[in-house]
Amino acid sequence: MTTGSDHGWPDPARHAVGVRAMLLVALGGAAGALARWAVAETIEVPTGGFPWPTLVVNLVGCVLIGVAARRLVPATAMWLLGVTGAVGGFTTYSTFALEVRTLAADGHPTSALVYVVVTVVGGLVAVEAGRAAAR
Repeated sequence: MTTGSDHGWPDPARHAVGVRAMLLVALGGAAGALARWAVAETIEVPTGGFPWPTLVVNLVGCVLIGVAARRLVPATAMWLLGVTGAVGGFTTYSTFALEVRTLAADGHPTSALVYVVVTVVGGLVAVEAGRAAAR
């Protein structure tokens, strides 16, 4: 625990910064999660179909973080709100991992492999595209 005095209590000035940071991340995270939900509701995927919504949000998130890497300073309020919060709430590695496993387990190993390659390579390309666009 960070203390501001010899009695062991948290430093009030540092605590206020921590609460502000948490609120920025929470607000951005809520917006990002709602945006991800909207994409998932907009793009229909039949049972056992290719997981297009997750691919879209992860690639768009990579473009956004590429732009942010050029335009924002890490650990600032805008970074906490936009990157840690919004992009973090929008993108989803855990859903990607589950969908790869499900595709493979359901007898679609080629789709699972394509999904992995397109997500990883596409993500790297998207980050660079975002960085280039932000010049």
